[in-house]
Amino acid sequence: QNPRSIRRHLQRHEVPGRILFDARGAATRAYRAPTTSYVVLLDRNGKVAYTGQGSDQDLLKAVQQVLRR
Repeated sequence: QNPRSIRRHLQRHEVPGRILFDARGAATRAYRAPTTSYVVLLDRNGKVAYTGQGSDQDLLKAVQQVLRR
């Protein structure tokens, strides 16, 4: 990915929230992301509340659980 391809995607697909691009891979190292399609959800205090990988994740359920905290 690169900033240009991400901008194109966001023009075609509305994504709620803030989108950040980590060009140096700091987040990948900080969260020890083992692969792409790796999801890290943070709670309102910035603590890791959920991690997962792959296409069979129930992200809606994970987000709802994090929001209830």
